[in-house]
Amino acid sequence: MSPNFIQEQLSWAFVRAVIFRAGYSLSVPVVDDHGIDGTVESYGRGINKIDFQLKATTNYEITGGEIRYDLRVENFNQLVRDDGLPRVLILFIMPEDPSQWLVKSLEELCLRKCAYWVSLMGGVPSGNVRTVRVSVPLSNVFDVDGLSDMFRRLLV
Repeated sequence: MSPNFIQEQLSWAFVRAVIFRAGYSLSVPVVDDHGIDGTVESYGRGINKIDFQLKATTNYEITGGEIRYDLRVENFNQLVRDDGLPRVLILFIMPEDPSQWLVKSLEELCLRKCAYWVSLMGGVPSGNVRTVRVSVPLSNVFDVDGLSDMFRRLLV
């Protein structure tokens, strides 16, 4: 298997674990033709949904409280589109060394590094040819508390 495929599958394992541990539900489209990899749903007060695009990478830099990541222009333009339903980029950052991606012991199974999220909705579509550098705040951790915070902030 290619390293990119393995990264993608590990990022899905991480995201699924967080969503279900937080008590939310997940739906995944059969065909991804609009840049949406999945939808997180909360059934607390009515049905609340946030669409997401998931990326996994070892190629990023951390500067001034932000993760800088080069996102393909097509993906960026899909995420800035505002069609009424909130959408976010979930970025799972991983160590460069593949032997560190998944570490286990008799006590734990650990997916290394972390996922973060950012909403790019309402931004200006890019005319770049290949990529757009996006900034993802380190404060937007995609974990159980972060997922609840994401719903509070985006569904007001």
